[in-house]
Amino acid sequence: MSTTSRMGNGLAFSPEKDLAMFADMARQGKHLNGVAKLGHGWRFTDGDPEDAVFDLAYESHPSADYFEIFRAAGWAPVISLGDTHIFKAAPGTTPVHSGVESRRDELTRNRSLYLRYSAITLIAFLLVTLGLRLVSWNEGVELVLLVLFMLPVVYTVTPLVGYWRQLNTLNRSS
Repeated sequence: MSTTSRMGNGLAFSPEKDLAMFADMARQGKHLNGVAKLGHGWRFTDGDPEDAVFDLAYESHPSADYFEIFRAAGWAPVISLGDTHIFKAAPGTTPVHSGVESRRDELTRNRSLYLRYSAITLIAFLLVTLGLRLVSWNEGVELVLLVLFMLPVVYTVTPLVGYWRQLNTLNRSS
């Protein structure tokens, strides 16, 4: 079984672009089945071409009935990554978010969650930076500490900006 990897646009920034890529890949017989190595992009396996649309929903702790509700509406679960769940359906199926309010609520929850994550990682980074200014260590150790504490900042602040941007765009258009 052959696999293909493709870079994503970021579900927090441009989910519509990634969802369109999933549909395009499915038409080519490449089926979404996970994330690429190191979490950068998407992994696809070869299969029969299919015409499908994709959508996503966020749910931190899905109940036992969560996925059954989607199946009953025509949406098949494809993959779940933490609280992000990607579904596919036949073209013409009613979208997962049938109204602006459900999408707005979801984006607001994600923005609040990543605001907390970002605050924690920024505080940790600032404390490490301050500690490094007060104590003289080996430059290599200092650099490693800065990079180790900067990575969580990037991986929390970047989605925060994306969810905030999507929410502002949604609010302007409605």
